Parts: sequence; structure tokens; C-alpha cells
Amino acid sequence: MTHSALTIRGFSYTYPGAGDPVLKNIHMVVPPGECHCIIGPTGAGKSTLLLAVKGLLPEGTQSGEISSHTMAASARSNIGIVLQNPETQLLGTSVGSEVAFGLENLCVPPFEMKQKVTKALLAVGLNKPLDFPVSSLSMGQKYRLIMASVIVMAPSVLLLDEPGAQLDEDGIEKLKKIIFPLKTAGVSILICEHHPHYFSDLIDAHWEINNRKSLNKITADKLKKSPDVDLSVKRPSLKRPEKIIAVKHFAPPGSYTEPFRTTATFSVYSGQRMGIYGENGAGKTTLLRCLTGFIPPLRGDIKLFGMPPSPKRLRGTLGCLFQNPEKQLFENTVFDEIAFPLKRLGVGTVAIKKKVDDFIDRMEIAALAPVSPHKLSFGQKHLVVLASILIFEPRLLILDDPFAGLDHTWRKKIRDLLYGICESLHTTLVWTGHRHDELLHWADMILDIKGGEIAVRT
Repeated sequence: MTHSALTIRGFSYTYPGAGDPVLKNIHMVVPPGECHCIIGPTGAGKSTLLLAVKGLLPEGTQSGEISSHTMAASARSNIGIVLQNPETQLLGTSVGSEVAFGLENLCVPPFEMKQKVTKALLAVGLNKPLDFPVSSLSMGQKYRLIMASVIVMAPSVLLLDEPGAQLDEDGIEKLKKIIFPLKTAGVSILICEHHPHYFSDLIDAHWEINNRKSLNKITADKLKKSPDVDLSVKRPSLKRPEKIIAVKHFAPPGSYTEPFRTTATFSVYSGQRMGIYGENGAGKTTLLRCLTGFIPPLRGDIKLFGMPPSPKRLRGTLGCLFQNPEKQLFENTVFDEIAFPLKRLGVGTVAIKKKVDDFIDRMEIAALAPVSPHKLSFGQKHLVVLASILIFEPRLLILDDPFAGLDHTWRKKIRDLLYGICESLHTTLVWTGHRHDELLHWADMILDIKGGEIAVRT
């Protein structure tokens, strides 16, 4: 195969029904065998540009040209793309059928498929039987699966949307080991990433989408660093803190990787914060589902507010942010999405409008109020769902990977917002993460999950 560079000339795009373009006069060339990285704030248009390269945008208003030297602009079958939310790309019910799907479309003989599929799965570190159900994979493992389904087709251009948002440290290292030989083989690689330092040793050039929706090449020393952690934040003490979570001899029903061999006993009180850390598939989300009463534990006892957890009983008291925000969006506008829980709690129309207006101003997302939440970027969807949770002031917050898809600026804003809510309302906070983040220094307790074992650190 002759590998080709990716070329973008004067590309502009406006979504159907929108007044302003999301991208303006984009110029970019990715030579063969190079990896280029695009940065920019949440909602800047990075994902839109990748979709444009792949030819997946709806028919809006566009101009300019996107091509490589071995394809027409309208035929982009040699371009592989891995979207930020892997669940939107999944088609098969089993691991093997998912990876084989592209090969079937390329008319690869059946007797050649098994070896190619197995090799692709091993390349991404997903050592699962071919009949292993896709539904039993974690979000990070689903990302690896989509990666396998793309590289098995030997694309000449590879597009990756925020891989750092879904992969743990080991997953990122495995991804880098995949990318290096692809570069050597002449594949052009384009990554959109809020944390480019994860891939600094393989990136050849950095680009930034600015506030004018255009693209500028920048040097590595101009990349924004993660915000400093304020360790001086103090929490008002409670004379008689209430026990919010009480867990005894607890083990989830098994992680995606292996069964749990140890149990955990711990208590979390009003106003306290607990972080849960572990690799992709370690069982973090499964643990949260047990805590919230969606599934029973393998063994042990759980009580929230002195009672066994039940989603119905916890309504109005517990706020949950799921890992995939699309599962929590169903209204037609951002305003209505954020207002929905207040309506369910019987708050009056006038009071709802005032509270939502004040809250979206505080979160600096007022411009999104009339927009459909389903048309937002992954990171913006996360913000909207988080706003809909925080606005009714739950006593307990459980957030599954709350910083996924957010740039450094938004990470700091959300961190500060959570600080303020926990301080002023004595809200109890539980969150998960792939790697120890800035909230680690703010935690009263840490649960480390690794190899089927749970370690409690205070």
C-alpha cells in the first residue's frame, strides 16, 4: 500500500441551522509517517474537524478541500477514526465480530480473518476470547476494541479523538506502542487531545484551534500545563458528622478483568471526599453501581443514609454522573436538561428559571442554553449533565470519571465548583479516575483497585 499525507486546504464548516461556522479557513498538512496533535478548549471544534476529515459531517455549509494523495475527497475508506465516545462506534455483540466487521466490508476471505482479528486484539492489549461480549467491557476497554477494529483494516490515515480521556496509563502506553510502528510504516496520524504530554514522545507537530475557529501551528513549549492544585482549601468542620456511606466486608460481583479476591470495609461521612482509582476494567464503575443500588454486591453489606441502597429511595438525595453522558441526556435544549430535576422535585416555573439562569452563568455555559445537548461535544455533554446534577444540591455526589473530555481550564473550573459545593453544603463526594488527578490531594480517603484487590487508604 502507498501511504499518503493528509492535506486540508481552506476548509470552513457551519452546521445545518447554525448561524456561525464552527471551523474557519483551516489549513493543515500531515506528512506521511508523522503524528500531529490538535489542542483547543472544550467545544472548540476539534472533533468536528476529525469528522470532516473522515467525511462524516452532516450536510451543512462548507468550503475548501480535504484529501490525501491516494484518495478522492469523497472516498475516504483509507481513513480510520476512533471517536471519543467508543459506544457510538460499536456494532458487534462480541469482541471478534466487532473487529471482523471492517474486514467483512473489505471482502477479506473468512479463513484469513481469525488471524488478523486476534493479532489486532493483542496489539491493543485486549486479550479476550473472540466470543467475549462487548457489553461486558469497560469504557476504556471498548476504546481499545474500536482501536483494534480500525487498525485491522490497515488505514493510511488514523484519527484519534481524545484517547487520553478513556485510557489509563497502561492503555496509553499500549496505544503508543501501536502508533510507533504505524508511523514507521508511513501512516499519517492526527490526534485531538487535551493532554498532549501523554503522547509527547511521538508527536511531531502541535496545532491549536483558537477563538476565531481557525488553526495555528504552535511550538511544544507553548502548550498549557495542568492547573496548579490549591492544597490550602479548608472545609468547615461538623460537630456531629452523619455517616453517609457504610460498607462492611464488601466486594463487587467481579471486575471486567478478574474476580475480586479481597473485601473492603469503610465509612464516609457528610462533607468527606473519597476517590476511587484503578486501571481500565478494574471494576470502578461496577463498584459505583453497587453503592447506588443498581446491582447487588458479590458479598458484604452496603448502607447509604442508614438504609440499603435503592435508586428509587435515593431520588433527590443522590446525584450520579455516568461515564457516558449521552445516557443522561434526553431534553431538547441545555436549559431544559438542567431544569429537569427541579421540575421533578416540584419547584415552581419562576424559581426554576432564576436558579437555572444563575447556575449556567456561574458555570459559564449560558451561551449553550438554547442549544440541543445532543449536538454538543463530548466534554460539553459532560458539563451539561454535571450541571443538571449539581443544581438540585444532592447530599451525595457520585461522579464516574468527571473530568473526561474537559480541557485544563474546565477541569479547574469544575474542581473549584465542587470545592465550593462540598464546603458550603457539606456534600459528600465520591469520584473515580484512571490516574491520580488533582482531586487526589483533596481526598479524605482513597480506594485503590488493582488485580482484583481493593486497598483502602486514609
